[in-house]
Amino acid sequence: MSAHIFRAYDVRAVFNKEIDVESVVRIGLAFGTYLGGEGLVFTGRDIRTSSHIVECAAASGICSTGCDVVSLGLLPIPVFNFYVWKSKPKAGLMVTASHNPPEFTGLRFRRSDGTGFSEENNKIKEIYVEGKFIKKPWNQLGKLMSINTEVVIWEYIRYLLNKISLERKLKIILDPGTGTASMVAPQLFREAGCKVFTINSQIDGTFPGRDSYPREGTIDDLQKITAEWGADMGVAYDGDADRAVFVDDKGRVVRPEAAGVLFIRDALSEKKGKIVANVSSSMIIQEQAEALGGEVVYERVGDVFITEAMKRHKAIFGIEPSGHFYSNRFYPFDDGIQSSLLLAEIISKQEKALSRLVDEIPKYPMIEETVKCADEKKFKVVEGVKEKLEKRGYQLNLMDGVRVDQKEGWFIVRPSNTQPLIRVTIEAKTESKLKELKNEILALLKTEMEKI
Repeated sequence: MSAHIFRAYDVRAVFNKEIDVESVVRIGLAFGTYLGGEGLVFTGRDIRTSSHIVECAAASGICSTGCDVVSLGLLPIPVFNFYVWKSKPKAGLMVTASHNPPEFTGLRFRRSDGTGFSEENNKIKEIYVEGKFIKKPWNQLGKLMSINTEVVIWEYIRYLLNKISLERKLKIILDPGTGTASMVAPQLFREAGCKVFTINSQIDGTFPGRDSYPREGTIDDLQKITAEWGADMGVAYDGDADRAVFVDDKGRVVRPEAAGVLFIRDALSEKKGKIVANVSSSMIIQEQAEALGGEVVYERVGDVFITEAMKRHKAIFGIEPSGHFYSNRFYPFDDGIQSSLLLAEIISKQEKALSRLVDEIPKYPMIEETVKCADEKKFKVVEGVKEKLEKRGYQLNLMDGVRVDQKEGWFIVRPSNTQPLIRVTIEAKTESKLKELKNEILALLKTEMEKI
């Protein structure tokens, strides 16, 4: 039953190729069965061309088990998570493929606190494969309802404006990438007193303006306009706005770890505590956090694992270098829109420009590589890399993929949770050490890929 569409913490696949309406209804049946065929479920969707169809199909399956469904409509996933967290239904289901290309669809399950499923995802997968669904008789079916999305969005905006206050007006350039951030971020920043200019702000599920995955090389227009307009900051969001990439006043992409340090400093100035970082995070995070009296705890890559670790350790902040930031000052999940407004607040309290704040943060040479590898092969390749590294006598960290730490640097090789890719991250204290590690691990990876 195409069980491979279930990833580490969600469902993600190409619509009408790997997943279709029939399989989505089946997922809805499996989700409703997992919930016991009772209770209230919220659903929502991103702007992809398939998302409305997928939401309707999933909701139909859920209602068939006896659960009631309320659709929150088209909105960013942080806003969806916020309304789940605030309203406490039994569960939520958001239709989104996040930063994936436009042909993908995805389904993300949510607990009543707005955070995602991890182990529960496997239980839903088992029900999906076995096909032992709860199917209520005609007079016991769940109700399918909806709510005005504008009400949901304005509750979210009001909540953040009560939590964040800018000390001076800023010029902000926003690039939602034609994604759902267009529906919220410009209005939020204007309500906060900022002068706002937008690009790629007309919602379009084909992502005609740029790649739905914002990163260096895809946000050149934002960089250019931010510098030319004399803006204090530029922000690019991914397709569903759970991640944010920042551009400073000089038009440079801000390193995620540098943005993370600014957030961590702000969090630790209020309260000492633990910081959760994923295993691909820069050494700078730990060095800077510990210098301020914080303690860093490492966790697997993925929002569901970071949020679980934050709850487990009662952490005050979490970071992933892909542009996901988590602040318990607000709620227990990541939010690209909230983190961008929070960075604006931090800048507004400083006399220095963002570029100066960033330049004052130490940095080490670091590279990130992605290698295309089929989903059915990527885990075998990484396993082969692990075996070779063990034979070479390395001490391995196997929390998520394979990580090797040395005195002067580290590297990690891990299969992507969401795409047919293997991700490699390498950081060292010198360029020569970085080159040495890069040559070693990429050669090893190439050998293993040629074998499989």
